[in-house]
Amino acid sequence: MAIPATPAHAAVDEWNYSANTGATYIKALGGVVQSDLTAQTAIAGGAQGSQKNSTAAANVGTLVSVGAAETKTTSVKSGGNIELTSNARVAGVNLLNGLIKIDAVETTVTTTGKPDGTSSHVANTKLAGIKILGINLPLDIPKNYGVNIPGVAAISLNFSAHAGTQELSATRGWAVAVQLLKAQNGFDAGTTIVLNPVNHYLQEAVPADNAPRLGGFTYASRISAKVGTQINVVSDPTAFVATPFNGSNGNELRNTTATISLPGIATVGAITSTSTSKRDPNGDAEIVNANRTAKINVLGGLIKADAIQVEATGKLVNGVWTQSLKMTTLNLVVAGIQLPVNVSPNTAIDVLGLGKVELNKQAVAPGSKANRIDGLKITLDTAQAGLPVGAVIEFAIAGTLITTS
Repeated sequence: MAIPATPAHAAVDEWNYSANTGATYIKALGGVVQSDLTAQTAIAGGAQGSQKNSTAAANVGTLVSVGAAETKTTSVKSGGNIELTSNARVAGVNLLNGLIKIDAVETTVTTTGKPDGTSSHVANTKLAGIKILGINLPLDIPKNYGVNIPGVAAISLNFSAHAGTQELSATRGWAVAVQLLKAQNGFDAGTTIVLNPVNHYLQEAVPADNAPRLGGFTYASRISAKVGTQINVVSDPTAFVATPFNGSNGNELRNTTATISLPGIATVGAITSTSTSKRDPNGDAEIVNANRTAKINVLGGLIKADAIQVEATGKLVNGVWTQSLKMTTLNLVVAGIQLPVNVSPNTAIDVLGLGKVELNKQAVAPGSKANRIDGLKITLDTAQAGLPVGAVIEFAIAGTLITTS
């Protein structure tokens, strides 16, 4: 029997893309996310871009413990050519209470889309000092290698896969994936732990004459300090979600994290960031970006809250842009002062020995069809916890942008 010829790919003038990279990810059986991407970087759209993120450490009980982690996601475009690259590095890995230990892990995945409509990928993971209790591993871990700890976990190492057409192609990769075969440390059988997860998506850009470009973001926390003329990011955005330039078709994009710790500066409980957006060829669009950050404790209780929730909305209908910014709080206390649930927009409090505390800070730029809300922003006028004067600590941030030309 003759094998049918592979259909020819049509030429692609431009690719749309979405790419994200993380250090760790935990998902329970049934799809419930227990801990979303840590040290996440994510980019999307048509234009090329780049994003970096890092974290000092991440822990989920005795299930996962990692040291310093850093990720970077980039896209480089030239006409119908596009190259997406993810790099993730994690040190001091301890999984399943010591059953799996790795000194350092580095993963690089590159996906390439070409003008002829084809796409491909290259992936490589280095696992320095990997040890799995009771398992003899080869010196160089082969691609897509699998082992089992009998009755405990199934383990996938150095994995990557790519498939699809110009209509939609996808690349997935990871350094280590562990699926529990029995309940452990409060996590059910079927729970999956992923180290250095990478996801790339490519799709042919189909022109939409009047459809606006969308933008925006939401995240839980960020710390930055100015040293000389340079801005040094002490802690990149946590639980970050970006609005895709062509929208999410009304679907909710979500990033959740159980807890974060910014040593000596702050601790935060459960975090959820969401982005929902859509646009149509007639020129209408809507974006809703929101963040809820719980159990905030800054500088030993000087500022604390059971929860801060913010929401930024931007809408374009028949050429008319409207927007709204909202914030609610629960048991927010600043320097011993209990604040109301609905703090007035652009409230500012000067705290002696700390600096300027801004609450429900709102910025609206009608000409750019953009808005932003900062739930809590602290600008230090006194050095604190290793941070210099002028350092900025942010919590519960959201913003939107609609571009029509």
